[in-house]
Amino acid sequence: MKQPIIGFIGFGEAAFGITKGLKESGLKEVNFYDIFWDKEPYGELIQKRSAESGAILQKSVEDLLKVSEVIISCVTANVAVKVAESVLPFINTKHLYVDVNAASPMVKEKVSELIQSKGIDFVDAAMMGPIPVYLHRVPILASGRGANRFKELMEPFGMNITCIGDKPGKASAIKMFRSIFMKGYVALLLETLHACYKYDALNLVLDSIGETMEKNSFIENVRLLVTRGVIHAERRAHEMEEVIKTLKDIGVASTMSEATLEKLRWCSNMGLKEYFAGEAPKSIEEVVRAIEEKSR
Repeated sequence: MKQPIIGFIGFGEAAFGITKGLKESGLKEVNFYDIFWDKEPYGELIQKRSAESGAILQKSVEDLLKVSEVIISCVTANVAVKVAESVLPFINTKHLYVDVNAASPMVKEKVSELIQSKGIDFVDAAMMGPIPVYLHRVPILASGRGANRFKELMEPFGMNITCIGDKPGKASAIKMFRSIFMKGYVALLLETLHACYKYDALNLVLDSIGETMEKNSFIENVRLLVTRGVIHAERRAHEMEEVIKTLKDIGVASTMSEATLEKLRWCSNMGLKEYFAGEAPKSIEEVVRAIEEKSR
């Protein structure tokens, strides 16, 4: 089987980790171009990573596209469109363009429009885990016209790619929505733990939360929390007012608690308790359908 030739635009931690994994899995050639390859303070690190991983430095986007088939944009979200624009004079139908940047669905749609205007297949690829842990085996959701081709080319080398349709932006939307919880959860924990520490109650509070959360599966906890939460939003908003007063009195930033209060008030003002006639709905889907209906 003919091996694909990979070309990374950008050679930061993600591209470096994926390259290491792919090379260890038998992929012979990986190229890259990074605008900072000869600029300090980044140039020395980039060239060190190149030597360690076996990735071949190309000194321009044009040179990279001449020698590579699968072009992977692996930069920062704010320059994803600019990078796509930079390849347009050099890209052709032999190429597959894959954008793995943590950008919004709208950015991915814009990049897709640019790439597909040249008749090139585009892949919106969302990496759903830490690269240093997984390397090239990081779970990837892929959408867009080129998703299936990307999977066929890279799965023989151990990449973990799940195709979810032809719509550019869908993979990144899932990553963004997951981040609401994952990043928000960290922020919520930090606020909780700081407050606990102030009262020498760290283990007591964690044990209490653990006892509650470990009774059921994650999905069942979500169901119980949201179905009851929309019914009791007003009462819980009043409780959060007291929480915020407490945090301010003991000198703990109440950022997350204030956001919780705002969301609970929003829920109460939406009238979901009345919508469900004061009785908790049975399913998560009932809650989100009601929110969508009341938001129109």
